[in-house]
Amino acid sequence: MIGHIVYDMEGSMVLVTGCNSLIGRTLIAKLLQDGQQVKVIDMWKDSKLPEAATFYQSNLLDIDSIEEAMDDVDTVFHLMDVEDASYYGRRFMKKVNIKGTENLLKVAVDKKINHFVFLSSGKVYGNPDTMPIKEDDPLKPNTAYGKDKVKAEKLCLQFAEEGLPITIIRPTIITGPGVDDAMILIILYMALAMDDSNRLYIAGDGDSRYQLVHPDDVVAALLAIKNKQISKGKIYNIGSDNVPTQLEQVVKVKEIAQLDCQIKHITPFFTRVLSVLLKPLNIHYLRKDHVQFILSNFVLDCNKIKEELNWVPQKTNIEIWAETIEWYRREKL
Repeated sequence: MIGHIVYDMEGSMVLVTGCNSLIGRTLIAKLLQDGQQVKVIDMWKDSKLPEAATFYQSNLLDIDSIEEAMDDVDTVFHLMDVEDASYYGRRFMKKVNIKGTENLLKVAVDKKINHFVFLSSGKVYGNPDTMPIKEDDPLKPNTAYGKDKVKAEKLCLQFAEEGLPITIIRPTIITGPGVDDAMILIILYMALAMDDSNRLYIAGDGDSRYQLVHPDDVVAALLAIKNKQISKGKIYNIGSDNVPTQLEQVVKVKEIAQLDCQIKHITPFFTRVLSVLLKPLNIHYLRKDHVQFILSNFVLDCNKIKEELNWVPQKTNIEIWAETIEWYRREKL
């Protein structure tokens, strides 16, 4: 077993990888507000990064850059990944997601890190038949990103067996102001487009349910994990409560956000046909994970983190969509 100094004091040093992501930005702001010293890693420096955060440029494939960033660090939040291969390519995506995670874990052992928190994804479950999905349900990813996360989780569990205190969280789709997920942005664009172009698609009768989670709720979970010893060695699902059907959600959000869009019902078969036709055009609408989003049920069971860490999500799917639409109108239109 690897020995570790266990401490958790105000002002202790925290390292956040993936500082340019929605969760990274939200977490860093909260950590600094709480008086933490923060180091950050990403492939490029965002102009809006707070000056109080010390930046290190790295794609996690260079051990030396990681070692420097992890000096004097107590807790590591590993959020950095590549979700889509369309920009960097599948080979680089796989290296960052898997080899990059392994490099961080190796350095964390050498530096005797007190707590390593890994942001995985609900996509490790694939498209299961049984809802809600529990942490010990089989992992059957059906996307490249989900497969990478499963491999990265296995690495985390191997290092945990050797003594590194690790916690893994599996959030569902993270959505809120500042979202950069291409699928969510295209849904917003179509919902708020002009004239006959504005529409929201619902597959079949719209009776499927797909859970979201707000970035503030994910960050609240990350901080609860950091501050409670019981979280070490655990895996937690993260998602909203009271998930409505797709039809209930669209009707309510349309009313609250005063959307003038049409609600279009398409058959599941036609949805899949459109997905195939759009794929060669490199259009993110109706890609594989979007088809799953509108056709399938996907609800995580989050009782474990509620019971052990007293975490409760504050935003519902409908509130998340309404807040995100308001941000999109204000910032993107």
